[in-house]
Amino acid sequence: MNVLAQIFGAFALLFLVVSYQQKKRIRFLDLQLIANIFYSLQYLVLDAYSGMVSFLISTIKMAIFRSDEKRGKSTNFFVFIALELSFVVFGIFTYQGLYSLIPILGACLFTYGAWQRNLKVSYFIAILVAIMSNVYDIIVGAYVSVISNFFELFASLIGFVRIFKVTNKDN
Repeated sequence: MNVLAQIFGAFALLFLVVSYQQKKRIRFLDLQLIANIFYSLQYLVLDAYSGMVSFLISTIKMAIFRSDEKRGKSTNFFVFIALELSFVVFGIFTYQGLYSLIPILGACLFTYGAWQRNLKVSYFIAILVAIMSNVYDIIVGAYVSVISNFFELFASLIGFVRIFKVTNKDN
């Protein structure tokens, strides 16, 4: 077990769980950006390059989405498509077997979830991606991330429920 990778995974876990407890999109994006940096470092140390690249691109994505959110505008559709294509192109270069497609697919799904502006959809997609990520993390030895994915799954579910409660309370 690579201890340094597990430490990076623990920091990613911390920021990820807190991100799913946010009611404001900008705070959610801030914390997701920081979590992505730690995930990138974790996968780099594990030589799991598809995971590393998907989180590096996701870091850039979150910075773009955050910048657009702060200015009160939506991210351009063409930027969204460019990000999605980046995952696919870099996924080809980092291909190490069928399992290496999991983080690429997860990143594409999550990008859509973060690009569109409905937090309910973002949290639902995060639930799906957490399940997929567990498979990848077991294969590459990102053991803290397996635990992290379960926390993310539950945190996403809690966030999902909280958003519904806020919506129902407002109605």
